[in-house]
Amino acid sequence: MHVSLRDKSADFDSEKVGPIGGMILLTMAELGCVPMQEVTTRFGRDKSQMTRAMQSLEHKGLVERTKSKEDMRVTLVGLTPRGEAFVAVLRNVIEESINEILEPISDQEREVLVSILSRVSL
Repeated sequence: MHVSLRDKSADFDSEKVGPIGGMILLTMAELGCVPMQEVTTRFGRDKSQMTRAMQSLEHKGLVERTKSKEDMRVTLVGLTPRGEAFVAVLRNVIEESINEILEPISDQEREVLVSILSRVSL
């Protein structure tokens, strides 16, 4: 999967977010606007690494950081409309890559694979 996405990155990664940036954006699309600490915890990275990554994504106009109205000590992060559009493109490319990888497998075999993978806790 990684190799397939890397090979296609010149076509879709116009923002040069790279693999980590892409994973952060996909995760944020699932989480919505959340405290920065939640994203940091999800990735198991230290705060300084995530802050740098977030600053890069913010500079590119893909995410925005705001202060929580409930607790001004908390920084919330969320996708911008531009970030949402990038995630939509990224999801399409991922779907294409998965379909290419699974092309030799019949529809029935895909159903079995999905059933098995849904039982595995990742």
